[in-house]
Amino acid sequence: MSIPKKLCGVCCLLYIFLTPTFNFGQERVIKGKVQNLNNDVANVLVVNLSSRQSTITDSLGLFHIKAKLKDSIRFTAVQYLTKEIIITDKMLLKNLLTVNLIENVINLNEVTVTPYNLIGKIDRDIKKLDVKPTVTSSSLGLPNANIYVMTQSERLLLEADRGKYVYYYGIALVINTHKSLNRISGRTKSLKERVNRDENMELIREIITKFSKKTISESFNIPEVNLDGFFTYCLSQKDFSELSQSGNTMEIWEYLKGKSVNFKEKGLTKE
Repeated sequence: MSIPKKLCGVCCLLYIFLTPTFNFGQERVIKGKVQNLNNDVANVLVVNLSSRQSTITDSLGLFHIKAKLKDSIRFTAVQYLTKEIIITDKMLLKNLLTVNLIENVINLNEVTVTPYNLIGKIDRDIKKLDVKPTVTSSSLGLPNANIYVMTQSERLLLEADRGKYVYYYGIALVINTHKSLNRISGRTKSLKERVNRDENMELIREIITKFSKKTISESFNIPEVNLDGFFTYCLSQKDFSELSQSGNTMEIWEYLKGKSVNFKEKGLTKE
């Protein structure tokens, strides 16, 4: 018995409309795992740059965040290089999205100092400190003591972006192809970001040396296991680099205090 063509057509249309389809334009929850050389990574700040939503990975490196097709997701952590990915249709269909991060080899040394009869309240102890300046080659008046030594990133940036785009030699016009190609390829931008990251990491080192992780943890009620996540959150803020221009200890402390409130309000502290 043959099926009438009209009935067959109706069945096909019903199948098309009733069969569940995935709308890639709609926002959905993406589950993922951050790792480094097969090791789970905790306290990584995950930010959807398109929607400004954020979360942080747990102790197993797992996270979940809402996203849709072509959203930009950024992964940042104190000890790893920042990474950004663009959400594709394949990523949306995955049960678990795996993100690999590369280590940023930086040692955050901690120094705890408790002289001067301090009481443990940083906002009051700062006023008590009357520390003599550190003896340096500059304070001793040694030759060339004030010459700034460039970092490797700064030297690479200088080499990549040296000179003008165009030089005139009489009637001849010479184009600086080296500078132009570095700009077009994005190498110059990448090196600028690297210089900025190095400066911010140096500031984090100074903060830890100045206050100690224990003091920051107890004063802001942030568990020490979450401090790397807190520092990562501070690094992701646009105004963090402005602290490098401030020599005021109290101003730095108040900045950290304010960011600690935001950090906890966003629910980024996890055991």
